[in-house]
Amino acid sequence: MRWVRETLASANYRYPWVWVDIPEHKVGDILDPSQPFALTDRAFRALWVTVKTPPDAAPGLYRASLVVKDAAGAEERCTLAIEVLPMTLPSRRRMYLDIWQTPWTVARYYNVKPFSPEHYARMEPIFRELAAAGQKAITATITDYPWNIRTNIDTPRSMVRYVKRRDGSFVADFSTLDEFVAFAKRCGIGPQIHCYALVKFQKHRDYWYHDETTGKEAHVDCDPGTPEYEAYWGPLLRQLEAHAREKGWVGDIYVALDELPPREVALTAALVKKCAPSLKFQMAGDVNPAGFGDLRIDNYSQSLRFDFVSREFLAEAARRRERGLITTYYVCCIPERPNSFLTSPLVEQRWLGLFAVAKGLDGFLKSTSHRWMSNVDPLVDASCKPGWAPGECFLIYPGPLLSLRWEMMVDGFENYDKVTILRESGRMTPRLQNALKWIDYQRLLEGKTSDLERIVGNVEREIENASRK
Repeated sequence: MRWVRETLASANYRYPWVWVDIPEHKVGDILDPSQPFALTDRAFRALWVTVKTPPDAAPGLYRASLVVKDAAGAEERCTLAIEVLPMTLPSRRRMYLDIWQTPWTVARYYNVKPFSPEHYARMEPIFRELAAAGQKAITATITDYPWNIRTNIDTPRSMVRYVKRRDGSFVADFSTLDEFVAFAKRCGIGPQIHCYALVKFQKHRDYWYHDETTGKEAHVDCDPGTPEYEAYWGPLLRQLEAHAREKGWVGDIYVALDELPPREVALTAALVKKCAPSLKFQMAGDVNPAGFGDLRIDNYSQSLRFDFVSREFLAEAARRRERGLITTYYVCCIPERPNSFLTSPLVEQRWLGLFAVAKGLDGFLKSTSHRWMSNVDPLVDASCKPGWAPGECFLIYPGPLLSLRWEMMVDGFENYDKVTILRESGRMTPRLQNALKWIDYQRLLEGKTSDLERIVGNVEREIENASRK
């Protein structure tokens, strides 16, 4: 049992052509098991009840009572009924989930040294929660500020100490990367290691290193395809590939790119092929993978906005699956609907996993689960100013405390697995197949929240019916 706590939500941001202004108001989102607490007369607080079913529980209908007593001993009783169906979710989830991890946010919030024992202790419950939801990829950084975030969220730094020696050569120290990867794997995440970012997101293209001559941090500003770019990245790529062989990571290391045009992707790929051909590619973007020509992108996630997840893209996704390649989709600060903002209807979070399985995709990507702002405490104010909708930057609160949004999103991920298992076991029914046809992006945009509730509820009901047979 957890109480639903409120936090503030407000916003003033541009999406994508108009200004969105959300006045400050309270939203119930934080699930807090803390007891007791005080309420003023006639005040109320919602109670969230979660039942975890053991995998060996016998199928059938289970009943229990929730009893509430006041100070005078008067009781209110609520009957709970839980039906256990004769199918079991796998301990290793089937859906490919990739939610980026942001270790520096946790270190900053708790004021602990990055990658110290105290830091890992704070991160562990978050990472285990991600693993339980199906997280497959470890988010690693191999240069400072890979997403050019240097404001009031966090300042991601490199997990690789890159040193320019006095003779001009570069040498990489992978100690922190090794430690972080080992930690993530102990938590149940992996084995894929996504390394950000050979090309930085958006404007700044400054790549950092420690200068042994001056004893200071320095950087080189360059773009893919230039001699300066190869002089910086070539040694690091060669050393990373050699290190992967030593650690047994060959096949698990991915060069990770974020929303880059095909020309820059091609230039980056040419350098990787030259210096570290065993490394794979992962990318989030808004181009059909076929638009990158002969380049093999082993793990590609398509933006869910406008018409990017088109019939052509879904046909390409099917061909990629036949080749053993992973294809997912993602939401971030856009689209406005569906999403996981504090102001998003909860049904949209349940829809996200169903959309992936309905369209034959391998899973889902989200930019972060715990990137807390530095100018406000999310437990008090979940606004993500400037520039983002409230709650956009995180799904898990400090504590860690889970959110209603996260719980609903995980329900959608579990439904992905349920549909997948029903398909593979030959238990799909015509009614469930028909219900899944209504899970469609354009239909969501054109309908009301009540329409989406009906559509998602119908799919969930038919999943249950098919699981009884």
